[in-house]
Amino acid sequence: MSRAINRTNKPHGLSVAHDETDRAKHKREKIMQGALRTFLSYGYSASMDAIAAEAGVAKQTLYSYFNNKEDLFAALMDRLLEHFVDAGMKPELRSLPTQAFLRKLAQITLSQMDDWEYVSMLRLVIGESGRFPQLSEVYLTRLVNPGIQKLTHYIKENDELAFGDPEAVARIMHGALINFIISQEVLGGKHTMPMSRERVINSLIDMVLFAAQQSAQSR
Repeated sequence: MSRAINRTNKPHGLSVAHDETDRAKHKREKIMQGALRTFLSYGYSASMDAIAAEAGVAKQTLYSYFNNKEDLFAALMDRLLEHFVDAGMKPELRSLPTQAFLRKLAQITLSQMDDWEYVSMLRLVIGESGRFPQLSEVYLTRLVNPGIQKLTHYIKENDELAFGDPEAVARIMHGALINFIISQEVLGGKHTMPMSRERVINSLIDMVLFAAQQSAQSR
């Protein structure tokens, strides 16, 4: 009797491990999506039981992936960090001319306005942080601060951006963009006081580059 040939030349154990890893990733994503829907429907006060039910998993399975709601919320923030902040600071973008890089970074930041998950999480943080201060702490430490620190480092290393306080400049730039997202998407300003993204981006970059030029001349 002929035996089946493993044409992939991969040990069977590696194939099984790969399948298990894929299943674990799928289960983790299923739980995170269930948590997101639950948080948005019932607020952060929703129980882990409710999250497990919405995700369609056993409570024991939920706890095997996440210890508590804060871990779940942090995981959702980390995913947004990967999608937006890390994407905006890729080496191929950092190698662009200064003006082109700042424009691309601003465009990626404002593209969060088109992401339902980001806008929904932002609404949740703003609405629930009064009762649950840990939400704003997780949002700031896991999503906002990493972006500011990466931009601060870029400004420090860029000879064209000769600012005395790079971190303050990074915070001002980030704050202007996030304020635009909040005013337009969270507060409904796109209906009452609309403004195009390009106007905001153009004006912000013009101000930063002009200020950098003035700072360099004063030294």
